[in-house]
Amino acid sequence: MVDYAEEARQLAAENQRRMSLLLDEIQAINEQTAATGREIADRLTAEMDEFWVTHAADLDKAAAEAEERQRLQEEAQEQRAAIARSMAARRANHTVTPVDEEDEEAKFYQRKSWLI
Repeated sequence: MVDYAEEARQLAAENQRRMSLLLDEIQAINEQTAATGREIADRLTAEMDEFWVTHAADLDKAAAEAEERQRLQEEAQEQRAAIARSMAARRANHTVTPVDEEDEEAKFYQRKSWLI
């Protein structure tokens, strides 16, 4: 005769043992992953520090060149604006417009034909 209760207890004990082994394995993997993550973070920090020490001068030089280029562009823009203002002022001085549209003298000088 088969004792089902005893067989169920044995299966439960075996299941419990295997579950414990799996949980221990997962715990070990988590600890190993955390240690590897710390090593990678430390190595990355050291490499970044080395990079900044090595390339700091290049970065400063590039920043200075960018500032100089920006300054030259602003100066050129200011010069173009000054030239445009100067040309507009010259054009304004060449054209005489009447102050008052009802001015009789203005009508005299604005007539289309000078033949009386």
